Amino acid sequence: MIYHPGDSLHVPAQPIETLLVPAQASWVKMAEVIDFVKAIKPQRAFAIHDAQINDRGPSSVNGWLAEETDSGYRYLAPGQSI
Repeated sequence: MIYHPGDSLHVPAQPIETLLVPAQASWVKMAEVIDFVKAIKPQRAFAIHDAQINDRGPSSVNGWLAEETDSGYRYLAPGQSI
């Protein structure tokens, strides 16, 4: 199952295979994003809501999500696909 949480950090009851992670927004802290991914425990995760991150930001966001969660997280640049 693919889960797109929109503008929320709601943890669904069913298992999630692929999680689309709201990686940056004015309403969220990175610690909350990490806890969200850890709570869902997806097989893989990809960032959404990352367009406002400047050129230096993706390495920080991607590093935190990859190192702090066991989710198969990887960054997809615009135009890339899995």
